[in-house]
Amino acid sequence: MNLSKNTDNQQDLDTMEGKLAFLRQLPLFKDTPLETIRLYAYLSKKEHYYADEPIVLQGEPADRLCLVISGRVAICEEHKGRDFLLQIISPEGFNYFGELTLLAEFDWFFSVRALTDVTMLSISREAFKKIMEKFPEHFARTVSYIVKRRIERFVDQTDYLLDNLKEDAWRACPERK
Repeated sequence: MNLSKNTDNQQDLDTMEGKLAFLRQLPLFKDTPLETIRLYAYLSKKEHYYADEPIVLQGEPADRLCLVISGRVAICEEHKGRDFLLQIISPEGFNYFGELTLLAEFDWFFSVRALTDVTMLSISREAFKKIMEKFPEHFARTVSYIVKRRIERFVDQTDYLLDNLKEDAWRACPERK
């Protein structure tokens, strides 16, 4: 699911107003008061990566939500010595990763690498905690939104894997009695 309607503001992400304009486009902030979005904008960070540069590494501490403004990234998982492509993230499709890092501490269970030059806006877990402490009335709605988006992504990834699973790997469900 694309969290952004328009990504033409990437050059403005160096300013508070540019970050604010971008964040206000996101469905996550649809019902969020402007004062709260301003805090997200103030505490967010613009990041830039060059093509083929690693963004996060599997096994390292996960620490932020990343919103891809421009470019494309590959999400891959190393499994039994092989790298598997899980998803490509771009502004035209799913344009974010790391949403669960806002809610819990864990290590990245995938790696992310820039396929092209990439510009992102990130929100750290610490920034999210500060904002939720200041505006606790937003916590339940925000958590619900993050969980729903993660379930949508899980369904999308599961469908892709099942659509591309070799016939001999299929395991039928047990018959009903």
